[in-house]
Amino acid sequence: MNTEDKKQSTLAVINALTEMAYDGGFADGVEVGQHIGFTAGVTSLKAALACGLRHGSPECGKALESFKRLGLTE
Repeated sequence: MNTEDKKQSTLAVINALTEMAYDGGFADGVEVGQHIGFTAGVTSLKAALACGLRHGSPECGKALESFKRLGLTE
């Protein structure tokens, strides 16, 4: 195997590793973004649910209890 072939083989391995690392990082980033979005969404709903509960909505009470069971209370 000559030097040029070795160089091409090394570059192919580096490219494959780089692509795997990028794909893994992208997937991790999407997962983190989904968690942050979910948490932000829940947080934004808490005040509305509490207001609905104060006005007698049993569904709002059930939703707040669900948040409590999930450990999403502050």
